Amino acid sequence: MAGMSKVHGERRRTFLRGRQLEIRPPWALEGEQFFKKCSGCRQCLVACPEGILKADGFGYPLVDFSQGECTFCARCVESCPEGALAKGVGQEPWHHKATIAASCLNGKGTLCRTCGEECETRAIRYPLQDRGFALPLVDRGQCTGCGACLGICPVQAITMIMP
Repeated sequence: MAGMSKVHGERRRTFLRGRQLEIRPPWALEGEQFFKKCSGCRQCLVACPEGILKADGFGYPLVDFSQGECTFCARCVESCPEGALAKGVGQEPWHHKATIAASCLNGKGTLCRTCGEECETRAIRYPLQDRGFALPLVDRGQCTGCGACLGICPVQAITMIMP
């Protein structure tokens, strides 16, 4: 139990500092239920064909979008012997959505559309502006949170949030 309270405290500090969300693998159980079931066996890390899963400082799996995007293949779920990752029928993999910060190159006068080009669902659009470059806008209804846009951004202006 001491390990779980330490993990909870670390997550709270991360939230309060406003840093990137810790994103667990798709279909991870919610909150403390995940930590109660996950043994840190790392089977999901091995099973991920995209190589985007890594262990955090406590041995629990995290998604690292700098390594690529999640294709939602569910191999991590299939490999989980404890049931900490459980895909229900019709259940979305997670609720995270991309958001684009003011540090985006388009806001600084440099044309960049890499995030929109990588977005398979076309959730990132560039509405016309009166002056200057069009700033990207994320349609949260279309965004799957796959992270394809996040790792490709040259200035790391994209993060994942919980809407």
